Amino acid sequence: MKVHYIQNDPQVGPGKIEIWASQRGYTLTSTKVYEKCDFPPLNEVDFLIVLGGPMGTYEEETYSWLSLEKQFIREAVENNKFVLGICLGAQLIANALGGKVYPHTHKEVGWWPVEQNKEAINVELTCGLFEKFTALHFHGDTFDLPEEAILIASSKGCKNQLFIYKDYVIGIQFHPEMTNQQIDNTLKNYEIGEGEFVQKPENIVNQFALLQESTDMLFRLLDNIENKYKKKEGKLLSF
Repeated sequence: MKVHYIQNDPQVGPGKIEIWASQRGYTLTSTKVYEKCDFPPLNEVDFLIVLGGPMGTYEEETYSWLSLEKQFIREAVENNKFVLGICLGAQLIANALGGKVYPHTHKEVGWWPVEQNKEAINVELTCGLFEKFTALHFHGDTFDLPEEAILIASSKGCKNQLFIYKDYVIGIQFHPEMTNQQIDNTLKNYEIGEGEFVQKPENIVNQFALLQESTDMLFRLLDNIENKYKKKEGKLLSF
């Protein structure tokens, strides 16, 4: 499986996705759009991962690559590639597929519970992930679901936390990929502000039990995508 990720900010890399890829024997390729917006041919991509960043999807005048990135995401979806978006990545997917992205009434920062809804029961890609899960959040924007998208999970602070489009595109508003070092860097480099759903920095970093739960959740999701890809390609036997 050819795995390619788009990085939107130098501080927001693939994190634990690199560990998963290494354990499974995959080589990751990347496009760092803040350096050069140089996307690969789609025949060289089986699984596209779109990472986060502090910008909004609507800030094309400030971040000139955003419109090109959304076009590439749209083409990947149209060509039936597996696509996973995390935080900004989820918002870019939603926007590329016709959903509106806009500032939320409040920020959601820290470890907050996310709960699946009844729509998740029959969705193969999210099978076995969680019923209720304490997830890491760093976001101030939210979005409207694209047409045909299915909402899988929500939190008290933000309704649209995880969605599926068709059966091969996933948008996640929270951050299961972040390592403790990435969390620490984010808290040092970005102003998180205050609010009802904003925790203190000392309650966000060094939460190792929650980090392990995030790792387990992420790896299960990535394994589900890998297994679905193998079935699609006829590489996984069924007994």
